[in-house]
Amino acid sequence: MDRRRGAYQAYHWALGAFVLLGAVQIFLAGLGVFSSRGDPGFEPHRTFSIVIAAASLVPVVLAVVARAGARQIAGCAVVLVLAGFVQHALASAGFDDAWLGGLHALSGLVIVGVPAWLFWDSGRRSLTPP
Repeated sequence: MDRRRGAYQAYHWALGAFVLLGAVQIFLAGLGVFSSRGDPGFEPHRTFSIVIAAASLVPVVLAVVARAGARQIAGCAVVLVLAGFVQHALASAGFDDAWLGGLHALSGLVIVGVPAWLFWDSGRRSLTPP
């Protein structure tokens, strides 16, 4: 039981770290939009998206190991799919269709919002697994 509690606490704090990574990614998007003369442009945002995609796997694994519950695991899985696959497809397609580019931004909010809610929800349980 003690190992499971440790995994649950690691899961909780991994969610918090992921939300902070999401804030950095939003900052980099704004930096790209408001860059003058194209410097640094969107390249930092594009590069950091790889970090976000890789990091989205960590909460999923920890949620499963900690047996955090179906809602927690499903939420993490949704974020993994969005950050790992959907965002890249929407960003690429957004150059040809502005609506898909808009969905890229909206999906980004979900990618940060769902882990923020999961962080809050897992913390209110006093960091003990359900």
